[in-house]
Amino acid sequence: MPEQQPDGHGIVEPSTRIAYLVRMLANALNQQVEQALRPVGLTQAQLAALGQLAICAEGWLSGAELGRRAGITAQGMSTALAGLQSRGLVERGPHPSRGRVIRVWITEDGRRLLERAQRLTAPVDMRATALLSVDEQRQLREFLLRAMAGVGVQAPGTEETA
Repeated sequence: MPEQQPDGHGIVEPSTRIAYLVRMLANALNQQVEQALRPVGLTQAQLAALGQLAICAEGWLSGAELGRRAGITAQGMSTALAGLQSRGLVERGPHPSRGRVIRVWITEDGRRLLERAQRLTAPVDMRATALLSVDEQRQLREFLLRAMAGVGVQAPGTEETA
């Protein structure tokens, strides 16, 4: 049972709620990542797309699958991909046998920009975990992955290709 004890009026202190703490941390990290990405002109959705495309075993993903993996709508991912394609960072084309599926793959320019973006955003992760030991960082990752699974969110790299 969670360690949340309501006060005499049934109110739970927000700092005892995991969802509140995760949201506050996520908001701070999102703002810092957005700021770090400004020099390369990427959004977080575009960074997520490039990252997923760089690690996918098949060499391509559909826009819908990229949206699922990034936690955004297909329409939002479509907008992100259009921006990436206009810059030559990804290419899109029809799947040879799956009808309406549009394949998306990363270009060499996309890989180079992804590497630069990851270098720019790495300090955000470092600041977020600076007060944790290496073992605590590992445990935090494990706890977050289990919490994600508990609410039905699959970890990146464990989804099936659409």
